[in-house]
Amino acid sequence: MKQKIMSLAVAAVVGVTSFSPYVAAAVSNQEIQQKRNAINSIQSKQSSLQRKMSKADQQIEQLQTQQAQLAEEMKKLDMAVSETSEKIGNLSQTIDDTKQDIQVLKKEIAEVQARIEKRNELLKERVRSLQQSGGVISYLDVLLGSQSFSDFINRISAVTTIFEADKQIIKEQEADKALKEKKENELTSKLTALQNDLKELEQLKQTLNQQMDEKGQLIARLKQQEQDVSEQKLALAEEQELLKKQEAAIRAQLQQLLVKQQQEAARSSSSSNSSSSNVPPVTSGAFMWPAAGSVTSGFGPRGGEYHYGIDIAKRGESVPVVAAADGYVFRSYYSSSYGNVVFISHVINGQVYTTVYAHMASRLVSEGQTVSKGQIIGYTGNTGQSWGVHLHFELHRGPWNAAKSNAVNPLSYIN
Repeated sequence: MKQKIMSLAVAAVVGVTSFSPYVAAAVSNQEIQQKRNAINSIQSKQSSLQRKMSKADQQIEQLQTQQAQLAEEMKKLDMAVSETSEKIGNLSQTIDDTKQDIQVLKKEIAEVQARIEKRNELLKERVRSLQQSGGVISYLDVLLGSQSFSDFINRISAVTTIFEADKQIIKEQEADKALKEKKENELTSKLTALQNDLKELEQLKQTLNQQMDEKGQLIARLKQQEQDVSEQKLALAEEQELLKKQEAAIRAQLQQLLVKQQQEAARSSSSSNSSSSNVPPVTSGAFMWPAAGSVTSGFGPRGGEYHYGIDIAKRGESVPVVAAADGYVFRSYYSSSYGNVVFISHVINGQVYTTVYAHMASRLVSEGQTVSKGQIIGYTGNTGQSWGVHLHFELHRGPWNAAKSNAVNPLSYIN
């Protein structure tokens, strides 16, 4: 694409440099028409390019919308990653706390187990002692062996104390066993919770890794889309710029041809009395006659319509058309109604005027050209919606508009 555009631009520039306004051969209308055809071709390409640019703008807009959506997805992913990381941090702390609780429980269970084992040894000793002494009978022997009533009372108190001590040992033993069972159940619950937390932590880490992978893929897609958009814009801008240069080059060629043709026409006019009589003389005042001939149709109502200009014709001849005043050509083209038409803007004493020259056989000026009062801009003709060779001339006090609300009678302004 770029090579093709560059070759077109180079061809146009070579065409300009190879053309010289001082070529000896006379300029023909065919040459001028060829250049105009070339310009029309360039303008057609520009229209096609404009359509492509509009389509590209739509594609770019779609890409930008997609980028905005991806950016929103990226934002959601960032939030999800942040939440997952926070959960992992909180859960890791919970796991650490659970591990500490498990260590405390293990220590407490070990202490209880030690007490239980110690009492077991004590109770075993008590059982062996009872077996050796005959059990409960030995208690009676102790009581019956008292020497006095006071000794009897003391012996009863001692036996009761021993008996209560045994009961307390057994009670404490049962309490410690219950405590151990409770602690062991609590330890089992903590271990189960720890295993579940560890499993959840692994799942969270896996989710986090997936989210990070998705984020990386989104970033890569965003970068690729940005690169594609940039390349599209660059290619379109280059193509547009080169087409403008190509059109400018061909317009320069056309302008050189028109200048040369005008010079030839001027020489021919000065050497021929008949030709010279067809160019209206430059007169004083704001505006001069735009063409030699008679007014065949005036300004005002005509055939049920309104004629917003005057028609000037010279029987049987195509005569030069000149600029009615110094001005700037802002429109020069073929219109289906006006035919070959030229629009010139003038500023006279601070007032803007617009003159229109229609139905010409040919145009010798192009858009963007500055013209002088009396300069030949074309030849009367019969193009567009016209019946007979003539010049349709309009004068507008202000800019031209489709309603022609600024149109005035040219005969009131021509000296």
